[in-house]
Amino acid sequence: MTTNRGVYIHIPFCKKKCAYCDFYSVSPDTDIILRYTDALCEEIRAGGDKYADAPVNTLYIGGGTPVLAGERALERIVRALEDSFKLELEEFTVELNPDDDNPYAFLKELGVNRVSIGVQSVTDEVLRAAGRRHDGVAAIRALESANKYFDNVSADLMLGLPFQTVASATDSVNTVLPYVKHVSAYMLKLSRSVPMSAALARGEYTLPDDDLTVDMYEAVFALLGERGFARYEISNFALPGYESKHNLKYWRREEYLGFGAAAHSQTGDFRYANPASLKDYIAGKRFGNGTASREKIGADEAAFEYVMLGLRTAEGVDVAACEARFGFDFDERFAGALHRLRDVLVREGNRLRIRDDMLLLESAVALEFMD
Repeated sequence: MTTNRGVYIHIPFCKKKCAYCDFYSVSPDTDIILRYTDALCEEIRAGGDKYADAPVNTLYIGGGTPVLAGERALERIVRALEDSFKLELEEFTVELNPDDDNPYAFLKELGVNRVSIGVQSVTDEVLRAAGRRHDGVAAIRALESANKYFDNVSADLMLGLPFQTVASATDSVNTVLPYVKHVSAYMLKLSRSVPMSAALARGEYTLPDDDLTVDMYEAVFALLGERGFARYEISNFALPGYESKHNLKYWRREEYLGFGAAAHSQTGDFRYANPASLKDYIAGKRFGNGTASREKIGADEAAFEYVMLGLRTAEGVDVAACEARFGFDFDERFAGALHRLRDVLVREGNRLRIRDDMLLLESAVALEFMD
């Protein structure tokens, strides 16, 4: 039995889709919110019948924009979790957008102790190109308000957006730092289906090239380091003790349960995916019901994932834990990769990690462990 699990709740409601976003989301109305909340609470209770064997110590409600479901819906969801699982929450995060009427006092009373605010940038020209609904002033106002209620505030930033420069990227960091204990700085990755890809094809603007985007990342990394924020994962930085406990479960390949349309779960040797369709989800195709898509993860794939995810982090791969978990000699199994990467990897006792100055090469490094 696993020691504890994390739970992710997906609220797929958005007023407007951002230009770069390919996450599943829909526009909300009163009827669909009610029907979705009913289905979600049913799934949580059904999931509790199967997976209440271990306590839940992290809870993350994301989206979409969770607060668009309304206070009553959020309260129902949390009560369903309390009724179905043994909650021993160390961290309860809710994602927020800067331009919404965020109910900070209600969220705190609900038990939330961490909020993650989608700032992305404080430069208005960059925000307009990204299709964000807020401007820089609204972002600052949201951070100020959140900071009055929560000690643990995180800001999401993006790097490589149209019109963005090294100066504007670092300005965004400097602007959010007085209010946050955690910063996520993601480099833009676009799918062909999003509006930004179409705008680029029409020549409405261009993206910074790869070298400039890397320069932004390196400048942000340096600035955050100077201000006491340690990089604990490629895109995530925190003051000591403020790392995201929930997200660390993903990178350590621990078990998590996902409820809601398009949510994913991983338990034992299986990975599950709920449909990215409100119609199918409300009709009953859900992980909690045992009717979500299911994929069995083989031992070789699981071992590779463990190494790949660990290499994303500053703590690296726990070699001894890997050997105990998968039953092989690490140095023997990966002798070829370890030799080829001898100038890239650092071995410190039982820990194997990528050199700090080469962490952005993680994807290429991880592929070496597939043989």
